[in-house]
Amino acid sequence: MYINSIVKSDGKARSLKKDLRRAVLNGSGMQRVANRHPWIFRSNLIQIPVCEPGDLIAVADREGNVVARGLWSESELCIRILTFGSHEPDQMALLRKRAEEALALRKRWCGDGEAFRWVHGEADGLPGISADLYGDVLSLQLSVFGWYRHAEEVAKIFRKIRKLSAVILRNDTKYLRKEGIPQEVKPLLGSMPGKPLCVRIGDHLELIDVAEGQKTGTYLDVRNVPALLDPVYKGARVLDCFAYQGHFTIHALAHGAAEVTVIDQSQTALDRAKENILLNDLPADRAVMRCGNAFDIMRELDGNRERYDVVIMDPPPFSPSRAQLDSARRGYKELAVRGLRRLSSGGHMIFMSCSHAFSAQMLMETLAEAAKDADKVCRVVREIHQPYDHPALLSVPETDYLKGFVLGVE
Repeated sequence: MYINSIVKSDGKARSLKKDLRRAVLNGSGMQRVANRHPWIFRSNLIQIPVCEPGDLIAVADREGNVVARGLWSESELCIRILTFGSHEPDQMALLRKRAEEALALRKRWCGDGEAFRWVHGEADGLPGISADLYGDVLSLQLSVFGWYRHAEEVAKIFRKIRKLSAVILRNDTKYLRKEGIPQEVKPLLGSMPGKPLCVRIGDHLELIDVAEGQKTGTYLDVRNVPALLDPVYKGARVLDCFAYQGHFTIHALAHGAAEVTVIDQSQTALDRAKENILLNDLPADRAVMRCGNAFDIMRELDGNRERYDVVIMDPPPFSPSRAQLDSARRGYKELAVRGLRRLSSGGHMIFMSCSHAFSAQMLMETLAEAAKDADKVCRVVREIHQPYDHPALLSVPETDYLKGFVLGVE
């Protein structure tokens, strides 16, 4: 009916085609645009546009007024808005402008470090792009078809802004299939590094594998967190759970920890942690590597009544969506109870969650329940949030994903 009314008023086939290429919003869709949220779902539309995956399309209200432009996808999350208003942008010119602005922000807040997130998707106005810099190598994830089909051009734009020896596509996450994007890791510019990169992450050197490391190479979002416990590492026994390549362990040893028990389910990650310890000329004999499931090892430590001065809990996301909130709460609570029970009097625990669906308030409530069950009195010493190069948008709650607390425990 909406299309027919347009045909009668316009009377031209070319106008009809243009109108059919528009996505038309219903009331819920208009509310999302009013809130400046860049995600539009199929349930927010009364007209599906006639277009190809990845096309930059107009988004209109019921009257036909263009209110936004975005990249079309065949998935349920079908539009990522690039601009609000009627203006039609040049997609690659927009990319360059916003990537330049993103880099300027990093230089202002993060300095000119060797490793940082250059582009953080929606938070930098570029939904579907994550770009992490490791020295002069850019590790790039393109999770929207509208960027992926221009992958080489995207890489060239980044290299025009900053000198890069290589741009590596790290598209190996499962959800890419929903976007019609193949899972692949390959160089877009330059060549794949033949060995791990040696890069300063926070205060220390680490070896980063941009081809096979976690995420785009490592967890850049926690690089500043270990320093929060600098006053208590000296002489401490430390338990580092979900340690990956030993980022927390390196920092603890560098600041005088007497011993660190390092737990991860990947032997490859633990081997890399040993390399990172030696790379920084730290005492490897003070690190006890334990390969296995953290829950199982924590139960074993419970049985042995081991005691630690510092416990670090940095688990993977337990609730990628709201459907897993209850199971995530149970998992976090079990880890917290076991961690609290292993702490010596006056000890400290870092506990984090990287699940965007699990809010900071939920985490605090879960930790409070755990403290009650463990019969511990806990005070919040510091609150943890994602760093400056992983900004969160007030209009997009999903961009605020990393949260945690440093607890002082009695």
